[in-house]
Amino acid sequence: MPRESSDFVADRDALFEQLAVMIDAHAARGDCFALLIVKIRQFRRFNISRGYPAADRLLDGIASCLGDISRQQDFLARVGNAEFAMLLPEVRNPGHASLAAIKILESLREPIAAGEDNYLVNPSIGIAIFPEHGENIENLYRNAEKALCRAHGSSQAFATFDDVDNRDEGFDFDFESALARAIEKDQFELYFQPQVYLANGRLFGAEALIRWKHEDRGFIRPDIFIPVAERSGQISDITRWTLNAALWFLQSWPAQMSAMKVAVNLSTRMLGEPDFAELVSAAASLYGVEHERLTLEITESALVEDLATSFGTLDDLKSLGINISIDDFGTGYSSMAYFKNIPANELKIDQSFIRHMLENRMDQHIVETIIRMAQGFDLAVVAEGVEEDTTLRRLESLGCDVAQGYHIARPMPRDEFMQWTARYLESCASAAS
Repeated sequence: MPRESSDFVADRDALFEQLAVMIDAHAARGDCFALLIVKIRQFRRFNISRGYPAADRLLDGIASCLGDISRQQDFLARVGNAEFAMLLPEVRNPGHASLAAIKILESLREPIAAGEDNYLVNPSIGIAIFPEHGENIENLYRNAEKALCRAHGSSQAFATFDDVDNRDEGFDFDFESALARAIEKDQFELYFQPQVYLANGRLFGAEALIRWKHEDRGFIRPDIFIPVAERSGQISDITRWTLNAALWFLQSWPAQMSAMKVAVNLSTRMLGEPDFAELVSAAASLYGVEHERLTLEITESALVEDLATSFGTLDDLKSLGINISIDDFGTGYSSMAYFKNIPANELKIDQSFIRHMLENRMDQHIVETIIRMAQGFDLAVVAEGVEEDTTLRRLESLGCDVAQGYHIARPMPRDEFMQWTARYLESCASAAS
């Protein structure tokens, strides 16, 4: 596609035609692609203050910049006065689309040439993934626009449809009020998914996973209610509940489980709370749990939302002996410039790479690279989403330290987890004798 001017960039009709083609092709293959909508903030003000000729030249410059960073297989279109859309084939998950969004933001961070002048622009980006966020043109495009509105109306530079409070899930009740009642009525429950050492099969620990059992709606997924809690500020109460429930359960484990750890997922919003490290330490002391038995997990992409605050709080936690795990590693946008300074003990390789690593050479290469990099920084490596014994053995041969996934065990309620653990420890003892 010619890149010199927005005159040569496809229009909205051409975009929808290409969307139809890509939906058919990717549905037949069973894989994914991403739709990104890029909007320039305050463009109308620029239009009024500088005039239409300057605005047109600026749009030409933006189109040229977007064209320069596009791959040959990508599709670029201008879909509005200050909006562009990009179709990215062969995208595995939202994290990969985030990489593209970061690349776009970096390319537009430099002044854009518009005639004899250069201008700085401030873009927002909305992301939707086929088929997860829509299986037809209308739904996919609408959900990308919802994500764009989410980013455009906040301080975020970009957002995926996962970040949007999706009212189409069929919940006709006030989510925030329902969450408040859930906290009051103790409607949350922790499930635990075991983690094992690959070298010897011993139990390493377990990840605590929150579940919301609504009195009328049944179980509501965390990926639905956690984003709402983060935006409403209720994530603080939910995090405190999760932390206390996990520590209370951990202190009740018998002597043969005394070396095992429990991992709790941490929202990036909590890293900005004053004295959060002291709060965690006080909770561990209250239940008589050694700090080194607690792991706090934070996603790679969330980590970089506010590097200074994130690193400061995580450094405080780590200095107290609390383990820090970087979750979903590989789907975000880490750079070596700051990665070497991350105050962490372990990396968790995202399951999207683990599940297909045996048949997908690129996924296996990514897994191998992450393991080698982690070893170079003296970090433990946890693989999540292990569903087959062959995958488990391959990870062991690559030097991965710990694994979790359905091949080992599904997440279980407290009592079922304790029963499973007792059987597992008994089988390990029998095998050793």
